[in-house]
Amino acid sequence: MRHTVRKLMLLLITASLLGTLQAATDEKELASVRDMDVITVVAHRQPRSVTEVAGTVTVIDGERLQRDMVIDMADLVRYEPGVEVDDGSTRFGSSGFRIRGIGGNRTAVVIDNVPAADRFSVGNFADSGRGLLDLGLAERVEILRGPASTLYGSKALGGVVAVTLLDVDDVLHGQRQGHRIGLAGHTDADRLRLTAATALRSENRELLLAAAGQRGGEANLARRGDTPVDALDREQAGVLVRSAMRTERSRLRLSFDGLHETRESDLRAVLGHERFVNTTSLAGDDRRNQWRVLLDQHFESIGLIDRGHWRIWRQLTDTRQETFEQRTLAPVPVDLFRHFDFEQAFTGLGSDLESRFEAFGLEHRLGYGFELTRAELTTRRDALQTRIDTGQPTNVILGEVFPLRDFPESRVTELGIYLHDEIALWPQGPIISPGLRFEYYDLATSRDPLFDSRFPDAEVTELSTTAWLPKLGVLWPINDSVELFAQYARGFRAPPFADVNIGLDLPMFNARAIANPDLAAERGRTTEAGLRWRGAGTQAEVVAFRNDYRDFIQSLAPLGFDPQRGKLIFQSINRDDVRIEGAELRIRHRFDNRLRAELAAEWTRGEDRDSRRSLPEISPPSMIAELGWMDLTGSWEARLITTARRAQRQVEDEQGNALFSPPGHATVDLLGRWFARPDLTIGLGVFNLTDRQYWLASNVLGRPVDDPLLPLLAAPGRSVGITVNWRMD
Repeated sequence: MRHTVRKLMLLLITASLLGTLQAATDEKELASVRDMDVITVVAHRQPRSVTEVAGTVTVIDGERLQRDMVIDMADLVRYEPGVEVDDGSTRFGSSGFRIRGIGGNRTAVVIDNVPAADRFSVGNFADSGRGLLDLGLAERVEILRGPASTLYGSKALGGVVAVTLLDVDDVLHGQRQGHRIGLAGHTDADRLRLTAATALRSENRELLLAAAGQRGGEANLARRGDTPVDALDREQAGVLVRSAMRTERSRLRLSFDGLHETRESDLRAVLGHERFVNTTSLAGDDRRNQWRVLLDQHFESIGLIDRGHWRIWRQLTDTRQETFEQRTLAPVPVDLFRHFDFEQAFTGLGSDLESRFEAFGLEHRLGYGFELTRAELTTRRDALQTRIDTGQPTNVILGEVFPLRDFPESRVTELGIYLHDEIALWPQGPIISPGLRFEYYDLATSRDPLFDSRFPDAEVTELSTTAWLPKLGVLWPINDSVELFAQYARGFRAPPFADVNIGLDLPMFNARAIANPDLAAERGRTTEAGLRWRGAGTQAEVVAFRNDYRDFIQSLAPLGFDPQRGKLIFQSINRDDVRIEGAELRIRHRFDNRLRAELAAEWTRGEDRDSRRSLPEISPPSMIAELGWMDLTGSWEARLITTARRAQRQVEDEQGNALFSPPGHATVDLLGRWFARPDLTIGLGVFNLTDRQYWLASNVLGRPVDDPLLPLLAAPGRSVGITVNWRMD
């Protein structure tokens, strides 16, 4: 790493010198570059140019969503090194984004500034995932890399993915009435999506109606050998309604959005293996419903507040999953039915404000705000086993007595109050941005007869914790085309409810999970430095980072045999010291009005510093190279994109057993768009041109080398995608 950092520092110095020379470039050309600055909101919770951010932000706007033929979350980050989607199952949906090796509930996902629901999973038959609104209703996605707890609180230990849904202006384009229709299809999993939106504006009132629906199936793989295919039929429908009223200085908006998702699966690959050795049929029927009501307001110039935004919301997520299993090869053939229900009800209130002023001869741009949320969480598992020969039912399966809860009914209250200043030391000089957040987390449990009856001797803990989360950034604009930046930030994640109070007892396996009342909060520290350079035809960004995490929580770690209980004991524990470090590079160059090129690369390494074990969660280095061509008439464009990844270094579990490490690979995609009319665009893409079999590391985390599911977790083979976008003003 030392050699890498030295090389990066040399590159920073070289680029800085180049930037100084660039200052002599024609001012008109530099002005055109400045006009193309991308605006981001996620980094400061207020609009900023990316050139004003002391950190690394990726902005995926509506244009890029169309160009990259984005249908779901995996498409969204297909060409974004260092960001992946966790999806290691042929049955359940994705469990969230992984940024620089940190994923799951450690990466915050916010939709219109409202936090998305958490993921909860237990065993092989229950996994809520982190279902998001259909991306057909999204107009913009921003990705903030690295700990962002100062602004986003406990769930932003790894970073933030901020989704902005469609709004009236995205459809109207300056008109009083507008409509748009989108159609997208992809053969990689027989996916098809249809979206439609209409918007109206009358004087100071606005209305938006939008809907999206999609369906898909199992992945169409390049090669699977003799592994039976797990069949999957999934459907998703989303709706969005917005009504707004404008005044001279504000916009008050009421929004409603809802999501209904179904996934029906026939799981065949695991039949005959391990615990399914006697199983002849295994099917899943999963449902997820989510709705949200949001009232928010953006305003300007009210008293000492130059700009602000407040919001209040109510969100309900309900996941229900049913599993049907037949064990006809068992000594006593049985039918098994399992039911899992997980409900999360969120209520929240928040505000983000900004004031500009001068103090002690220095200009300040002060951001401040708060967010208060309360989540009510409940889960229930039920099961019924029926003898096929006699029809005799029982609710005792593998020693577990159903129904039961995996944790008592819980209530989580979180309050965050933050300040974030940007101080210009002198005109056109360095800008320092100190920040501080106070975070309060409270986990309370309700009296729960069902949980108490199933786990009478369980130790139930109510937990309260606080944290102060500082941040310090420095941005130094060398000239109009170059800026250096660096930041130090603290991250924080409170112990999750399911890790603190877990109830799981498997008498058949002589195993039990116990609660950990002493579980400590996870804490992270990030140090990041980089450089951005913009020329008349070239843009470049290079970043080096190091993240250190303390008290990393490992869920249900094996503690060994307890002679007093006479059982194998599992408990969520803290890992003392984890380090993740790496570097990222992005270069864009425009040769002329027709030809352009882009290169993006990342290198990351992660290690448990106590055991010196490489972290399986860290993906191998990757590089994405793109060559784009635009017709002189502007009627069509073509892009050739090559993605290359090194083989993952050999990884092991904590017992020293080898885990599957994906081999290296390179794939080629060819994408194009035809601008048939100003209001009609047709896109066509051919993906994985060479029909290469490969795996993404995030999809095979923790899988042993002989896992029968591995062939089905490979990426799709050669596939074709098509999009049609029609705008009617």
